[in-house]
Amino acid sequence: MQQTSPKQASSLKIYLRLLSYLRPFVGLFAVSIVGYMIFASSQPMLAAVLKYFVDGLGAPAATTHHPFPLIGNVQLMYGVPILLVIIIFWRSVGSFLGNYYLARVSLGLVNDLRIALFNSLLRLPNAYFDQNNSGHLISRITYNVTMVTGAATDAVKVVIREGLSVVFLFGYLLWMNWKLTAIMVAILPIIGVMVGSASRKFRKQSKKIQASMGDLTHVASETIQGYRVVRSFGGEDYEERRFRAASEDNNAKQLRMVKTGATFTPALQLVTFSAMAVILFLVLFLRGDASAGDLVAYISAAGMLPKPIRQLSEVSGTIQKGLAGAESIFAQLDETPRRIAAASSANGFPAVSKSATSVSVTRAANMPFLMT
Repeated sequence: MQQTSPKQASSLKIYLRLLSYLRPFVGLFAVSIVGYMIFASSQPMLAAVLKYFVDGLGAPAATTHHPFPLIGNVQLMYGVPILLVIIIFWRSVGSFLGNYYLARVSLGLVNDLRIALFNSLLRLPNAYFDQNNSGHLISRITYNVTMVTGAATDAVKVVIREGLSVVFLFGYLLWMNWKLTAIMVAILPIIGVMVGSASRKFRKQSKKIQASMGDLTHVASETIQGYRVVRSFGGEDYEERRFRAASEDNNAKQLRMVKTGATFTPALQLVTFSAMAVILFLVLFLRGDASAGDLVAYISAAGMLPKPIRQLSEVSGTIQKGLAGAESIFAQLDETPRRIAAASSANGFPAVSKSATSVSVTRAANMPFLMT
């Protein structure tokens, strides 16, 4: 049976404690943030290139000179492709710095958490092992840790990269036409309500998935460790049924999580692109004296917004999965370590407590075919 704290810590407190494990990697994390800032700044630049290209189509000739940022006053036929290559290079540098250095942070965090969990197991009292099955303990080190690091690094990656992309794109849109951009902001409260509702479902389902994964691991490890007992007493059929039930339960919970995500994402896209349809109408209706290049650049920048907004909305699922796993990890790390017994055997190893035999009793209790 899993131990549960009578007073659940708040999500913010758990998440802040999880982020505290990133302190040794603050330098690498800072480099990755700079990389994502570079990547995000390239988003409106790509839309601006289209403005120069479309306006250039109406020029008398491709050899017409035009003032370009970064490269100065050059011919249109050279300026547009050169500017595009520069922007893509800038974007690639940012993508490399962000992805590579954040991956180093993520792998380092996985390593630190796994070592901390394993070391804590070595110092926990025997009663803790009696009250928690081995499958759940192993699942924390293997499965829960990956979910936790997803919340600490992958989620932060999306929040920073896509969040900055939204900021830069909105800034560009405000500069182009603040009236149309103000209308776009009206959709944000609707998205916020949808994200909040989905977040609660994701976290609840993630806890169930992690518990079922622990049950599955426990059945498998118990059968493998006690294979001699299983074969000696003819318990193969019973173990097959037990493992099948645990696997099907885990599969059902995984499908329920997928169903929630599969329903949430299309609904969000419907709301987002409905707003885009309204914006397209308003662009044509309120175009004023804007050039064709201005309109294309504005629509292109607005068209880039749904993707980062969608990814920002989906990141809540990753965070909730991580918080669900972090609760069980921190619960183990907060357990009071056992006192080192004064008595020890002649070879220097600590004396074995009588309660250690209860592990075998528990294993036998989970195999009823032994009683026949």
